[in-house]
Amino acid sequence: MRPETYSFAHLSPDTPRAQGYAGRSLMYRAVAASVSNENATEHSRTHSDAHCIAESQEAKNNPVYALTLIKRNVPHQFAIEQLAGSPRRLSRYTTRKMEALHPGWELLDDEDKNMTAFRHSTQNSDSNGYTASLRAAGEKLAQYLEPMTEAEVQALIRHTTQRHNELQTPESVAQRMYESEQEKRGADEEGERQRREYRRRYGP
Repeated sequence: MRPETYSFAHLSPDTPRAQGYAGRSLMYRAVAASVSNENATEHSRTHSDAHCIAESQEAKNNPVYALTLIKRNVPHQFAIEQLAGSPRRLSRYTTRKMEALHPGWELLDDEDKNMTAFRHSTQNSDSNGYTASLRAAGEKLAQYLEPMTEAEVQALIRHTTQRHNELQTPESVAQRMYESEQEKRGADEEGERQRREYRRRYGP
């Protein structure tokens, strides 16, 4: 049964909505970024290894391998290290497809296999299931995300409130206005440069 999680997008426009695996894992990482090391240790004690793996950025980047490590009951610290140092693993379906499509497939290392499968997917409407399998693996990982504890809920609220307040400081507003003016000035200058170039080539 998929556990419920919370969505706090109403607290700040920058807060990710807890929709799907990407949104929910991002929400948990926002909590992790806002707690101390001591509370982070408590977080890992409160949640299972499977949850700690599934919420990580490393699992998001390598979801097929993350599922394999979860099924093997690998401790989350070791699993995340393995994910961080490994090329993206392919599903069995994608592997079988590429074995049939790509001569010499078995001679490639894991990194080259991933790049070759990715390239085939983008050029052939994902006929090898590369993108579809990553999406399916992400949806499966979402099932391992457990409900937030009350302490985590409060940490997320504090984090989003602080972020909202920081964005409203005079310095932040002034910086955004300056960046917007610089971007507009750059666009105007580029437009004028192109108009001069057009007149130089084709006349007034």
